[in-house]
Amino acid sequence: MRGTPSIGLSLRELASIAYFDAYSLPPGVPAGLEASARYTAESRSIWVNATHLCTCEVDVATGEVQLLRYIVSEDCGPMINPNVVEGQIAGGTVQGIGGALFESLEYDELGNPITTTFMDYLLPTATDVPLIEYGHLETPGPGPGGYKGVGEGGAIGAPPAVVNAVADALSPFGVVVTRLPLTPSRIVALLEAQNREAAR
Repeated sequence: MRGTPSIGLSLRELASIAYFDAYSLPPGVPAGLEASARYTAESRSIWVNATHLCTCEVDVATGEVQLLRYIVSEDCGPMINPNVVEGQIAGGTVQGIGGALFESLEYDELGNPITTTFMDYLLPTATDVPLIEYGHLETPGPGPGGYKGVGEGGAIGAPPAVVNAVADALSPFGVVVTRLPLTPSRIVALLEAQNREAAR
């Protein structure tokens, strides 16, 4: 008991009462030792900010995209562990690159998924991802410690950065990108369609 250390129960005694002698608990106190709570920040919004930039080359014969340089600048507030922050950014960024260039959920004519495992479509590998360059900003948020989130920004920022780089590389050929993923076969098909249109 707070303020009276001589009056108290051990955790073992408390657990025994909570689970095996629930009838001795005060009225309205549920059995068990579970509690849950939710933190709500005083400010309604705690925003994480990130900017993704990349450059690429596209082989117009094969449709292969090679990312040449990739830069991410993220403001997640004060970093507790910069290595973990960079790991989360890298993981999200590679996931976003995969979504832009490789991963496609395909369905048959009846609407059944036919890409149900990682064996059914390509995933980005170490050879598909350039060295990621990091820029860190640390603007404190309004909550305790000034901390913000990190990680999801990679998966959100990477696809538009990659798609815009590919679209820019294909723009001299008149290609307009309208669908993802930008697989090699899809890029070749876009180039061939543009060539047919130009020949008319």
